[in-house]
Amino acid sequence: MPQVAARAGTSLRTLYRYFPTKEALVDAASESFQVPGAAEGTVGLRDVPDYIRRSWRGFTESFAAVRAQHVTPAGRALRDRRVPRSRRAVRTALEAAGVDLPPEDRDRLVDLVVALISSSMYLELVDRLGRDDEDAADLAAWTVLAVVDRAKRRGGIR
Repeated sequence: MPQVAARAGTSLRTLYRYFPTKEALVDAASESFQVPGAAEGTVGLRDVPDYIRRSWRGFTESFAAVRAQHVTPAGRALRDRRVPRSRRAVRTALEAAGVDLPPEDRDRLVDLVVALISSSMYLELVDRLGRDDEDAADLAAWTVLAVVDRAKRRGGIR
């Protein structure tokens, strides 16, 4: 916390006024990467392509921070904090779209969709495979919609 206060140019006392614990600070930092309109329950399946495009444009604008979240312990902690929120949001969107699967299949589908829309997938497609962010977002959105459609039609993801 002292290092954070120093880097922020504020006193330790002020930092603790806003963030009483390190966990509160990490939670706030993890929420700062939230895409506008991505509050739980506000992104439906028809919104997936636009949501991913907006997310990944933001990743491109903050590329160094996105990469740091994958290679530093503090960055991984931020990503780990977002996982439960991401799972809840995806589960809510799937339920709203009428995806009715047995719990085990639903949880597998939720985790697959979370992975497909994540900064990890962004880095794989854009940084490693050389896709531009728009093309990569379209590819990820197409994949999410195809997987969800298949799960809906087959009643599972086996």
